[in-house]
Amino acid sequence: MIVRLLLATSAVGLVLASAAQAQIDLPPAPPTAAPPVSPTEPSQRPEDFGQLLQRGQSVTERPRPEYDPLGLRLGSFFLYPKLEADELYNDNVFATKTNTKDDFVTVVSPTLDLRSNWGVHELDLRAGASVGTYAKQSSENYGDYFAAAQGRYDVSATFAGLAGLKYEHLHEERDSPDAPGGAANPVEFDAYTGTLGLTQHGLRIGYLASFDFRREDYQNVAAIGGGTINEKVRNVNVYAPSLRVSYEFAPRYEAFARVSGNIRDYDNSTGGVAGVPDRNSSGYRADVGATIDLTGITYAEVYAGYLNQDYRSSALGSIGGLDFGARIVWNVTELTSISLNGQRQVQDENTIALNSQGLSANSPGYLRSTVALAIDHELLRNLLLHGEVDYENDDYKGIDRTDDRFDVGAGLRYLFTRNFYLGGSYTYTNRSSAGTSATGQFSRDLFLLRLGAQL
Repeated sequence: MIVRLLLATSAVGLVLASAAQAQIDLPPAPPTAAPPVSPTEPSQRPEDFGQLLQRGQSVTERPRPEYDPLGLRLGSFFLYPKLEADELYNDNVFATKTNTKDDFVTVVSPTLDLRSNWGVHELDLRAGASVGTYAKQSSENYGDYFAAAQGRYDVSATFAGLAGLKYEHLHEERDSPDAPGGAANPVEFDAYTGTLGLTQHGLRIGYLASFDFRREDYQNVAAIGGGTINEKVRNVNVYAPSLRVSYEFAPRYEAFARVSGNIRDYDNSTGGVAGVPDRNSSGYRADVGATIDLTGITYAEVYAGYLNQDYRSSALGSIGGLDFGARIVWNVTELTSISLNGQRQVQDENTIALNSQGLSANSPGYLRSTVALAIDHELLRNLLLHGEVDYENDDYKGIDRTDDRFDVGAGLRYLFTRNFYLGGSYTYTNRSSAGTSATGQFSRDLFLLRLGAQL
């Protein structure tokens, strides 16, 4: 959960709830995480709202019947409309070390969520947009949007089929290490995601088998001073099967083993550039772990194993190492929660970005490790406080470069009624880079004010 507050979008990723523990390796995509002031999503069935913390929930995630939206009932469905208007101040719009530019950004984000209210099976249809307008730097204006459908078919009380589709039109953040230097505008791309899965749950032995597909289509971007930067060489298909098998050795104590693979197939694996190695690759990760519920106060999922990405070209070699991850929620009291999240993944390098920085294009990518520590406190029933510290390490292969990024932020959310809320946050970001190929250092302050409406 890396706080990337350059944008305040409300686009929600296509994640099947039952598949939340599956690992999928995909090429780097710009972060779309909402700031900490984003409101919690309504329950699947409003009448099932509970008062106390549920296992694995933080205080900001639990239902609040007097403030949660009721939605509009449409037969056997509930429709949840939402509109957020954000005003941001960014003191380093282009994420540069020197000659920084500041600006105010207005972001308007409408979303619609249509959820089934059936006794069995589930269907969720979502659509939304996020439109950002800069006061001075109009070249950075953007319009993102998405449409998604996901569902669950209950064959029996313990066996179900899962499916999902999502289309997104996105842009790449200026603070991404893969954003090309010299681009006159942010890079735009379309992403298509599909998921199929089978799951057995509610028994001592459970499993989740899934197959995921993702297609990314990038658009060329104008270069500063004229010309065009070829971003279509980043177009890629990713195929990712995975299997997770679990065993509940005691009530709410579960051990699991998980293995997943991926094939990354680029439309033009060399980018049409002579001497650039073939970037197609295949990889896997294998982990063992446990999900532990300590008296309902502390919930933890931890795992460790090995991951590897092997590139077709011997010049690029492979990226491998220890795989680890964790999701820990400690409810110190019924009003305060501390959360820890961490993971590793292999990210392909954008050779165009490296070339634009005068660096070797023979880097396959980098191993990214992330850790996020957050604290949430319910000061009042309708006043929620949030603080977070995030760390990200990018260890490049094939070149001498290591990037370290810190994000430190705090925010609050005030619920006027179940239909209106106000949020605010501040985030400080610093990225350093070391090595003979070091580049991309910057620091930034970001202030955000949000007004939201929902039904």
